[in-house]
Amino acid sequence: MTKQERAAAGQRLRRRRNCLGLTREQFAELADIGAGYYGQIEVGTSQMSIDTLIKVARTSRLSMEYILFGEEDGERDLTPLQILLDSCTPRELRLAEKVLQLFLLRGDG
Repeated sequence: MTKQERAAAGQRLRRRRNCLGLTREQFAELADIGAGYYGQIEVGTSQMSIDTLIKVARTSRLSMEYILFGEEDGERDLTPLQILLDSCTPRELRLAEKVLQLFLLRGDG
C-alpha cells in the first residue's frame, strides 16, 4: 500500500471509531492490539498484517474491502447501538433487552 492509501484507510477507521464513541485506546483494547500501533494505523504511518486487519475489521464491523479500498458498499450504515448489539451473543442480547426495558419503563422523563 502507498502512504496515501494507508492514510485513507486510517481515516475510514477513525470515522468508524468516532461513530462508536471510542477512544483509540478503547478501540485498540477491543481489537487486542497495541494502542500506539493502532494510532499509527489511523494516521497511516504503519501497515497492518492480515491478522491485524481481521481484528480491526471485526472490531469496527467494517468489511476488509472497505477498510482497504473505501468501497461504499462494504460499509454498513448502522448506528453505534446496532453495531454493539450485532456483536452480542444470544445471551448478551437477552440481557441487553431486559436492561433496555427496565430503563424505558422507569419513567423518569
